[in-house]
Amino acid sequence: MNIREIFDYGFNIKNSNYDMTYLAIVANISLIFVLTIFAYANLFIKDNITLATIEILFVFLTLGVLVYFKKYADTKIFLLLSTTVFFLISLLFYIFIQKVLFSAVWLFFFPFIAYLLNGLRIGFIFTTLYLAIIIIYSYLGVGVYTDFVGFLHIAISLSLFSFFVHQFEKSRKKAYKKMVEALNHLEDISYKDELTKLYNRHFLNTEILQNSTYHNKPFMFCITDIDNFKLYNDTYGHQKGDETLKVVAEIKKQSIGDTDNHFVIRLGGEEFGGFIFDSTNPKESIDTFFEKLKNINIEHKENKPYEICTISMGAVICHGNNKFDFTKIYQLADEALYEAKKNGKNQVVYKNFSDELISNH
Repeated sequence: MNIREIFDYGFNIKNSNYDMTYLAIVANISLIFVLTIFAYANLFIKDNITLATIEILFVFLTLGVLVYFKKYADTKIFLLLSTTVFFLISLLFYIFIQKVLFSAVWLFFFPFIAYLLNGLRIGFIFTTLYLAIIIIYSYLGVGVYTDFVGFLHIAISLSLFSFFVHQFEKSRKKAYKKMVEALNHLEDISYKDELTKLYNRHFLNTEILQNSTYHNKPFMFCITDIDNFKLYNDTYGHQKGDETLKVVAEIKKQSIGDTDNHFVIRLGGEEFGGFIFDSTNPKESIDTFFEKLKNINIEHKENKPYEICTISMGAVICHGNNKFDFTKIYQLADEALYEAKKNGKNQVVYKNFSDELISNH
């Protein structure tokens, strides 16, 4: 799972343990249940046909929202529609409800729901519009409180509550952002080599070798080794050697790519591994790698006869119809690398998984 998908939709991040969709479904079902009871009471007990009709209409409207989500599974629209239904019902409640003890308490639910289901920006828009309508209605003498003191009570208290909800949501978003950044940093430490910023063996073992989706795909695995790198460090120093490692790593990353199907891995020291999945011509990436490194022309006087920094590579082509046995694949790539070194370096030796020599570069 991508680390940025840990948290909830309200911050454009998904989290199966913090599912706003589930909360919205429960809220809609609860609303249908409550409205049905109120409609029954108004229709058969209080004889308030107008209010009962409105409540019945909202029951069908809420059902329509649930049916829409069931059919299209559009989370964003579903949450917006659910919030809109609660928005309209809250306003109608304010207009039609009689002034009784705790009647205004129900008005405070909407700002919380608006921010919770939609996050900071959309929640702010809904809440601001809600406050404006409530205050205007109160000022005009419509609603729960119809005198000036009542107007001040509802306007100030609802505005303060909405402000605190906004600040809470803002601080929560800020805290989640910091947590995501921290988790991303931990992921980099866990999966990335500190010097080259390439993937490391831990990533290889956990994300590629343990992921069965890659096992039946055609791919090429290669091992790259910088020729005479010990002599390079002895001649130019380890600091310069580290700089060259980073340059070679970046060139290989650019040549092979850094996608869901292409991976470059630092295996250790001056050795780099690479996977190219689902490519019709993986050798083209290898040719590009050699060409780019040659064009940079990194001086290496002890690397005879080339006197520039060169690489040797062993590559294994797997056609996707063999059992995925990385131990044997790695061994075959290592043998191909040894042959490239033995044959004069600055070349790639290709083999297939049946241990048959394909070609030399």
